[in-house]
Amino acid sequence: MTDRNNERSPSPKRLKIEAENDQNVENNANYQHHLTLQKMYDTCQEVLDKQKNLEQVHENMLKEVLEKQKDFETSLVDKLRSVESELQLIRDDMKPKTVTASVPKETDNENKTASDYENKSATVPTTGKYFVLKHVFKNITSLEHLDRMYSEKEEHFGVPWRILIQRDMVHLGIFLSCAAKMDDQKMSFDVEYKTKIMSTTARKWSKKERDVFQNLELENENGWAEFIKWTVLEKDFLVDGELTAEVHVNIKKTTGIYKDNLRSFDETMEEFSDVVLVVNEEKFYVLKLYLAAHSPYFKALFLGNFNDSKKSEITLTGIDDDEFQKYLEVLYGESAIDEFTVEGILVVADMYDTPTVIRKCQEFLLEKSKKSLKKKLDLSTRYNLEGLKKQCLGKIKSVADIRSVLSEDIRELDPSIMPELLKKALALHNPQ
Repeated sequence: MTDRNNERSPSPKRLKIEAENDQNVENNANYQHHLTLQKMYDTCQEVLDKQKNLEQVHENMLKEVLEKQKDFETSLVDKLRSVESELQLIRDDMKPKTVTASVPKETDNENKTASDYENKSATVPTTGKYFVLKHVFKNITSLEHLDRMYSEKEEHFGVPWRILIQRDMVHLGIFLSCAAKMDDQKMSFDVEYKTKIMSTTARKWSKKERDVFQNLELENENGWAEFIKWTVLEKDFLVDGELTAEVHVNIKKTTGIYKDNLRSFDETMEEFSDVVLVVNEEKFYVLKLYLAAHSPYFKALFLGNFNDSKKSEITLTGIDDDEFQKYLEVLYGESAIDEFTVEGILVVADMYDTPTVIRKCQEFLLEKSKKSLKKKLDLSTRYNLEGLKKQCLGKIKSVADIRSVLSEDIRELDPSIMPELLKKALALHNPQ
């Protein structure tokens, strides 16, 4: 009996061992569970740390971008402010380079002619189809034999122009380039131009020439292959490897660029005219009273006390006959204004103070022209086109827009525009 009880009832020692084994199993399970939780925690913590690091990197990158943008905008505003402070000193030198004919006063001098009046009434020495190209060429010292550099193209009188420089072993060449590419073999430009470079010591080096640009199915270049010796250039004219070049251009005669005439003013109109106006040997048969009704200049010329007013044939100078043809067409109601003619017509209309023609040119620039914002703004200040100026300023809504209308030399910007650009720059800098 006792033996059976021993078989059925574990001894205390055995029970103790079994209890310890069970405890060890439980402890081991708890330990494994703890390790799993710890690994999960460590993994989550590592992910969180990486996320925080990425957020910090992104935040730093954003700060860097914002700082660079702020520095750029601050620099632009400072630059505009600096120029604004100088405007009063340079205002006279910055007036638009156009010829404005004021109304001649009556006089008892019977020998005074229209030509005398035109020469004396010019507000600046440049007349007719005149413009200036200016560019700062950088890293000039890197040029090797026959290497070339170009300035940006600028559109003047319907045609793109730019400056070209080229080095040879001994000299630097500078050229005026007409970048029009047309198949019309009859198209040509008779151009007088003066090229100059400026030194750090206020020394100037310039040359003047007159050439005909033609065969414009390819870009046409004229100038000097040996404009200046390379040694002289390096010594006196380079600043940190940069060269400032200017080309002053006066287009004397254009051929083949305009469309066919829309109206005749030749000898076939003789019986309907009472005066002949001669421009570059071309004769225009017109009515005195019709021109006088639209232009104070012609009113004074035809109806005033001038020796020319009694002549049946009067010579006009300082303008192109093609432009005068288009000017008369517009004055007589024809639709002669397009991208090629508008600037030349404005030159003549401004010279002879013809509000009707100026207004029609402005309407074309406002409603139809595809010219750049910079070009339109330049025309608006050059010819006092207030409506066009307002439209252009209204389209300037970003720092990039401001940069697009600035010249390389910001001091060349018309003084009447500078305050408006300064206001816009300040508004963009401080949107509040």
